[in-house]
Formats: sequence, structure tokens, C-alpha cells
Amino acid sequence: MRRALALALLLTGCPEKSRSTDTRSTALATAAQRVGFLCEYLLCPTTPEDAAFHVVFHDNSGFLAGPSDADIVAVVKVKPEDIPRWSMGGASKRLEAKPAWLEGLLAERGWKPTTIPDTVQCGAERRVLHVKEGLVAREVSSH
Repeated sequence: MRRALALALLLTGCPEKSRSTDTRSTALATAAQRVGFLCEYLLCPTTPEDAAFHVVFHDNSGFLAGPSDADIVAVVKVKPEDIPRWSMGGASKRLEAKPAWLEGLLAERGWKPTTIPDTVQCGAERRVLHVKEGLVAREVSSH
């Protein structure tokens, strides 16, 4: 009986806040809320002015669980002079300059890039950098 109780306590443990989510930036009212939420999931080398995104994150960090997985697409607005920090540590790579998801996120915030972007791969993250407009499109998929 004691073993069963001990095992039950071990398996239930202390409840932790799950980071699992399926959240769109339209669900958050302010730029500060959007930026805070996104930068909790993806590190931000500088603080964006605003963000548009869709974050699907499955936190599988619980007891006997597998690795977490994510599908995150986002566009952040930063000061143009901050753009070099968004490419640091990345490798220049030929990537899709206009992924299918990008137009909807740009329209959400009314952003209209007019320049040809630079593209970099930073680990698992792909970034499309519109330098003059200060726009960084970000995509991460762990599948």
C-alpha cells in the first residue's frame, strides 16, 4: 500500500505551468503584450516594437514525456539599426523570401516591405530580414 501511495505521489508531482499554446497575435490587445508573449518562445536579440505571429507549441516536458515541439511563424518590427543583431550567429542562406504565411501576418499590422530581403538561418530558425523597413520574418518548425 505504501509503495502504491509513494508511486502515485511521484507520478503526480508538483503541478507546473504548461507552456503549451496555440496563440495568434490578434488575441493580444497591445504591442507590449504581443512582444512579451513572442519573446517568451523565441529569443529576441533586441526588443521589437511590435509583433504579428502564430505560435503552436506543445510542452512535452512533463514526467516521462518526449521532447517539446513547435511551429512558430512571426514578423517583428524593430529599429532598422537593430537588424544586424538579428542576423548575428546566423548563416546567409537562400530561403523563401515570401513564405505563404507571411502576407497574412504583414497585413495584420499593416506592414508593407518594399525591399528585397536578406535571408539567414540561425539554428532551427529561418529569418527573412527587410533591413530598411526594420521587419524580421521568423519561422521555426521542430517537426
